[in-house]
Amino acid sequence: MNRFFRLLFVALCAVTALCGCEKNTDNVAPTVSVTLVEVGSTSAKISIQAKNADEYAYMLYDGDAISVERVFNEGVTVKEIGNGLGFGISNLEPETTYYVIAAARNSIGETLSEPIKFTTAKSGDNGGGNNDDNNDDNNTELPDIDGVENVTITKTQDGRWYEPFNYYVTLVRDNGDRIILDFYTLDETMSSYLPYGQYSLGNSYDPYIIHSESSGYIPAGVADGNGYNFTDGYVSVDVANGYYSIYFMLTYDANGTSKSIQGLYNGLMSGAAVPEGDNQGAKKLIEVLDVGSTSFKFRVNAEEGQYWRCSVVDKRVYDQTASNPGAWVVTYGFMLDGTRTFDWRNGEMCEHVPGYMMNVSSSTDYLILVALMDYSEGQENNLLGGVEIVQVHTEAEAEGNGSVEVEIKEINRNDIVFDCMLGDDVWCCYVAMMETANLQEIKDGKYALAGYNSYEECMLSLIPGLSHDSMRQFLESQVNYKWDYLKYTTSYTMCIKVVDMDNGVRFIELEPFTTK
Repeated sequence: MNRFFRLLFVALCAVTALCGCEKNTDNVAPTVSVTLVEVGSTSAKISIQAKNADEYAYMLYDGDAISVERVFNEGVTVKEIGNGLGFGISNLEPETTYYVIAAARNSIGETLSEPIKFTTAKSGDNGGGNNDDNNDDNNTELPDIDGVENVTITKTQDGRWYEPFNYYVTLVRDNGDRIILDFYTLDETMSSYLPYGQYSLGNSYDPYIIHSESSGYIPAGVADGNGYNFTDGYVSVDVANGYYSIYFMLTYDANGTSKSIQGLYNGLMSGAAVPEGDNQGAKKLIEVLDVGSTSFKFRVNAEEGQYWRCSVVDKRVYDQTASNPGAWVVTYGFMLDGTRTFDWRNGEMCEHVPGYMMNVSSSTDYLILVALMDYSEGQENNLLGGVEIVQVHTEAEAEGNGSVEVEIKEINRNDIVFDCMLGDDVWCCYVAMMETANLQEIKDGKYALAGYNSYEECMLSLIPGLSHDSMRQFLESQVNYKWDYLKYTTSYTMCIKVVDMDNGVRFIELEPFTTK
């Protein structure tokens, strides 16, 4: 897959766009449409409206003829059906034209949306914030959606932080109308900044909820308590160049009439801390210095005596959690101060953090998260601002030419006996016994869902972790080696990763065998 289509796999979900997708309950064909919400120099934000769909997908493409099958095979497939989902696309080139299209399907049929075409801005123009109340960025053109009013927010006021996980703020329209928002976040955040992510409307106090009973729309001149509570919608929180970027899509009932509004605000948030810096470009805490196949090097650029927390995580693991960067850093991050450089190498101990073992796989996305911390007594878990996040993608391992010969001698009920003879050009090999059925699922497409570009690339990353027993990491030839604890009457496939003397790698897959 070329670089153009690999861009799809770094799409970040639920940033600042709307996507409503309703389950098919009427036995009718689905419909789907795509709308451009915002475009910068290296990223874009889209919304997708899908009805009567069991699943849908979207992709960047070159504008030529395209099919539903291609969108689902090469694009980003979304199987979570519900309101309040949105999509951001990153790693775009400045001043470049792109096309986006979506496809939807159900048991009745399938359909393609009309494609949208957009051109990214010049380098450096990515819609950063401004601390001026009359911020021109808040007048960014919003998509025209039937039944939705576009509103301009000029400032925020009355922001209050109720420790440890509740934040209340008022957004003020250019006509004086007010939008009251009562945010709930993870209680371990323990800081006065508003955690980034998407907040849905609800009447619970769960993380990433805007409480519906204390959030609403108040027209100008109307006293608090006499407005209209929100009945549906969501708010996305992000930070650009040291200032908040807030997108909202909200619905309220005004005397029996349902009204929907959307808006985008870039600037300071009353009562909430933000990362250091100004609208000319915030100082970057994280500087990536080098990226290899099983290592990467980065520096945290803090001042002398300035404390911070850092966490490094496989993006697939992070994406499986409620993605609150503040909570993640406080829970899993290590505390250090000043400027530090990390040479993050697989299998090696961290120089600055005793007992911390590195784990780096090839062709994998990792997130580096750093936040400045208040180190005064009793405040060690309080963030001074937001969390800076940088994503790195490790390179594929170099192709090798090491040779290995395997001869299976016995296949028993719960074990197998074999010889594994290493060629003179082999430094070591890793062996994994994979259930053939599980292996077939990876071949059938799970490798792409896990973020890999090919089945072989996925297996080269997985095998060392599946052969963690040192007896199964052959540094020299093995004769009559017994591999036990297998399931009986089960088909297995022996998968081997070979590392040659020049650190090149090969993937070898043997014919399946079945235990007795």
